Amino acid sequence: MGIVIGALMLIFSGCVNVPSQYEPPQLTEVSIQRINSELDDGNVVRAIEDYYRLREVNRGGLSGNEIEDLKLRIQEELRKELQFQIDEAMYSNAIRLYISAIQAGWEEHVPEVSIDSLKRDRILDFVEREEPIRALAYVRQLDTLDVLTDEDLMKLLEIAIQERKYPVVRRIVTSLAARNVPIETELPEEEAYRYSQAELIKGTVTIWVNRGMRIQEGVGLPDRVIGSGFYIDRRGYIITNYHVIQSQVDPQYEGYSRLYIRPSEDPEIKIPARVVGWDTVFDIALLKVEKETDTVFSFSAAEEQEPGARIYAIGSPAGLENTITSGIVSATDRRFLQMGNVMQVDVPINQGNSGGPLLDEDGNLIGVVFAGIEQFEGINFAIPVKWLIHIFPELYDEGQVDHPFLGVALQKVGEELEVTYVLPGSSADRIGMEAGNVLTQIAGHTVRNMVEAHDTILEYSTETLIKVTWKQNNGTAQEAPVVLDTRPKVPLEKAIQYDRPEKLFAPAFGMQVEKIQDNLLGTRYIVKKVYQGSIADDTGMSVNDPFSLQQWKYMKDEKVLLAQVRIKKRKAGFLETGVQLGTYTETTNFL
Repeated sequence: MGIVIGALMLIFSGCVNVPSQYEPPQLTEVSIQRINSELDDGNVVRAIEDYYRLREVNRGGLSGNEIEDLKLRIQEELRKELQFQIDEAMYSNAIRLYISAIQAGWEEHVPEVSIDSLKRDRILDFVEREEPIRALAYVRQLDTLDVLTDEDLMKLLEIAIQERKYPVVRRIVTSLAARNVPIETELPEEEAYRYSQAELIKGTVTIWVNRGMRIQEGVGLPDRVIGSGFYIDRRGYIITNYHVIQSQVDPQYEGYSRLYIRPSEDPEIKIPARVVGWDTVFDIALLKVEKETDTVFSFSAAEEQEPGARIYAIGSPAGLENTITSGIVSATDRRFLQMGNVMQVDVPINQGNSGGPLLDEDGNLIGVVFAGIEQFEGINFAIPVKWLIHIFPELYDEGQVDHPFLGVALQKVGEELEVTYVLPGSSADRIGMEAGNVLTQIAGHTVRNMVEAHDTILEYSTETLIKVTWKQNNGTAQEAPVVLDTRPKVPLEKAIQYDRPEKLFAPAFGMQVEKIQDNLLGTRYIVKKVYQGSIADDTGMSVNDPFSLQQWKYMKDEKVLLAQVRIKKRKAGFLETGVQLGTYTETTNFL
């Protein structure tokens, strides 16, 4: 952390005075008219949330009959909308609506279906649509295969063999054996379950993004981005990193950009490619080329890897195609992305490796290489398949993958997750969560750390109603249903636009503060709490340290928030000193 602070201090110069902050408007008071309008617009899940808020507050003094009539109308609209989505084979929407009904306690008022039956129907629908990889991806997401009939499993087994998705083959065979169902389909020989290194290299490509020319010291130089990718679907679908192809889809990029791949078997040719879907949070993109392949990668059946496990990486470091390197897993729980955790690996990785596959000894995909730290040789990272499995089917939907968002920043304190900040207007704000509360459950699942919280919330889509349970500052347990919003690209950046500095010291720097003076003489604060391991803690700040905020600046291009303070530290004998704090806004503490 000290390295980050030191680096940020070097670029802190010429900052402007603290800007006046945007004051968010008060939330619109919930009314029957508003709920009826939501129902008319088809926003039945939002209507459920507002119904519970109206029932709890009831400032309008509505009678019990009026509230009951409103409830009956919402339930009827929910039933009709869910049936419509099922009839139209829009199973992801149907699952979202059914989960919302369950969380609201209204499952008896909707069609006689279940989450399992809807998930089964979604899988079989993709089989009928001839989208086998998406069907198998949803099979991979199932906790158990019990929802599938013997006939379903036999059909999916044939597809998995044809698509060479051998971890799924093993799982289906195991399930059929447990049912004592004879398998008539000819199974591959055991050696077929494992690709040779030559085959694995054949399934890897070089990603080539031509961005024209750039001017450097008056000289025009070719502007190229080189990365790696790998086939995940024999129909020409390729996984790579979002940052490799960012110029293709980023609306803020205004230059020339053309995307190609170079196949491993013939790296001298370039094949045009297009971006199908992308995820900015997990740095993943799905590409499509008009070329089929015999080698496709499969997700490892083991989502977690042990430190010390032997691994392999394939890619194009510095553009050198068909390079395979080996090493071990160094660590498995590094917080590097905004959501989830990543693996630290000691496999040699250089520029050009980004987006390449990370494999176990059986050739199964265990991660996607996404970063190396140039200053520190051998410190490299990969995104575990655990997180890729969450988002993979949605990448086929075209466009950016959205993630659900509760709207809180959290800090692990002991065995609990304490709320350090609530974004104005967010889901959490609508149900009354406050800084200092403790988040205990999401949709009935206990969460004790950020990885658990991210893993749990990713089970649900945006615009899904779930129950959230938390403890207030006085220890009273609270529970409320709320609709999940769409996660901003950078939540802290949005908070900077919406809120005042004294609110942002906690999610940005790890300390709760209170304003004690705000007049012509200046603005002064006092530290109320310092979270262990935070930037404030590393800087030596303590409870009751008084300070004044001299400068506050958000550097959007660098994604850095900077604050300059004059503080009297208790640990320094209350001698007033100047301290510069800095943090990257792509923090890992927002849910």
